[in-house]
Amino acid sequence: MHMRIGIKYCGGCNPVYNRGRQVKRLQEQYPEHEFDFAAGDMKECEIGLVVCGCVRACASVDGLTPKKKLFLLPTERSFSEVKTYLEQDREAKKNVEVCGRKDAMPGEMTDSRIHVRIGDTAEVTKTFFKDDVDRFAALTGDYSRLHTDAEFAKKTPYGKPVVHGVLAASLISTVMGTKLPGEGTVFIEEQVRFLKPVFYGDMITAKVTFTACKEREDGYIGTFSGVCENQDHETVVWAECRQFMSKELFLCN
Repeated sequence: MHMRIGIKYCGGCNPVYNRGRQVKRLQEQYPEHEFDFAAGDMKECEIGLVVCGCVRACASVDGLTPKKKLFLLPTERSFSEVKTYLEQDREAKKNVEVCGRKDAMPGEMTDSRIHVRIGDTAEVTKTFFKDDVDRFAALTGDYSRLHTDAEFAKKTPYGKPVVHGVLAASLISTVMGTKLPGEGTVFIEEQVRFLKPVFYGDMITAKVTFTACKEREDGYIGTFSGVCENQDHETVVWAECRQFMSKELFLCN
């Protein structure tokens, strides 16, 4: 689906990576979208990219209001979040195109149902920043200083603030609710282990695998294994989850 993507470069830092090259790669990989380098407040753009030069991410985002999503990109790795988002957009377009085809393959949307198979996998990637932690604390009321106060966190074994474990683990739910099995699934059970801390600036990839399925008269109970890994490929969260998938929306085997 065609989108207009607004680009804003931070002008206050000496870039620690080739920002122009990363943006050019996005243009080459996703030519179906329009990249606007003079988008202003980005109100006419579906998504906005604020391309910073350093991990401090000091660029101002005040007044930037894209229609769908705003990305703050302080490192080369953070561009993977944009790629994940654009790949999801491509997949959505693909599902629309194959909807109703009698020859649709497993994993594609058929009529009004999504076909999922044992062994299917999906993933999303997100970099967590202090703003994410502050918003989560405001939403949940969990203002523990281990998460929000750098001076306090220095006195702990971690030495610096830690992202809420539940916030990091929520990426697994993001995968299941949007990609595998997808929209309409109902989360009914979870076992989770927090294996390593997640810090500000860590890029976390949540990977989910469909491992088992039990059919009922009204639907399916699917078992999904999930892991979250950081940029060093260390597993920080492990989970086993069960989802209810109605037969009106899903076909499982």
